[in-house]
Amino acid sequence: WEVALRYSQEVSGFKLALGAGYSVFTIENVTGPLPPDSNKDSKFFQAGGYLQHVASGLFVHAAYGHEDNSDTTIVTLNDPAVTPPDSHHWYVKAGIRRAWTPLGATIIYGDYAEYIDQVGPNALGLGVESSTFRRSGATIAQEIDAASMTIYLKYDHYDAEVSGQNLEANGVTGLEDADF
Repeated sequence: WEVALRYSQEVSGFKLALGAGYSVFTIENVTGPLPPDSNKDSKFFQAGGYLQHVASGLFVHAAYGHEDNSDTTIVTLNDPAVTPPDSHHWYVKAGIRRAWTPLGATIIYGDYAEYIDQVGPNALGLGVESSTFRRSGATIAQEIDAASMTIYLKYDHYDAEVSGQNLEANGVTGLEDADF
């Protein structure tokens, strides 16, 4: 089950949008994306907001999420009963949205996110106990109103760190940064 609250309003020249949600997910003897005999019992909270100054087009968007995996058991190849760590993430994006051309709005922004301990069954099976994945980037997007489309030019940089026992013995020797 899940529940969510949403609010949006324009106040004194600012667009404001807020949201929060809470989910509970419970399945025993899972098959499908998790190995057989796994139990998924987690709770997830997330919240986010968007604020834009209408006249200038300056905006900021932020989001946060936390997953409580305290009763989840995942069966892996190397360990018959692994409980993934609780995980959380946060994200922030800031920029400007303006109609500088007759095509439509141009949006320029930078963003940054961290995903902490979002570890799946395969990584847990290799001995990963904790992780941090970071993503940063910059984007220019051009809306073309007449065609109802948007064209993007985007750069992203990814880096990650993992820790745990026996990683090298299981072939995990390091992660390289990636640029797209």
